[in-house]
Amino acid sequence: MVFLYALAVALAVWSVAAIQLLPGVRDAGRLLAWCAGALALATAACVVYGAYGLARYGDWLSISTAQALHMLLGEGNPALRRAESAALNRAAGVYLNLDIGWTLLGLCVLQFQSIGVWARIAEARRRRRLGATSRATR
Repeated sequence: MVFLYALAVALAVWSVAAIQLLPGVRDAGRLLAWCAGALALATAACVVYGAYGLARYGDWLSISTAQALHMLLGEGNPALRRAESAALNRAAGVYLNLDIGWTLLGLCVLQFQSIGVWARIAEARRRRRLGATSRATR
């Protein structure tokens, strides 16, 4: 179930950049870049906080993905229960024990990549539309 949440968040981050396909939204790329920049800053903050703990206390202080999900969803949430498959449980355990910074970094990279993909598609649509209207006026 944890991987379904991760997939849902990744799909949401990926598809947000599709707002650039709307005809009247030309400057959405800037807002999306700011969102991706915020994810990058959150990743950097996790690394700095972890390094601070390492320097001060000798232990990495940044929270794990499991701790973040427990704070977000609450303790004992059915989404965090074990699956039937042992391999899936091991994979979920590895993912949940990772630093939240890795998840934020992945979302940041996905956001920047999706901005580029959707911007190219939107620009190609605009050029086709502009070419069709210029041919129609001749």
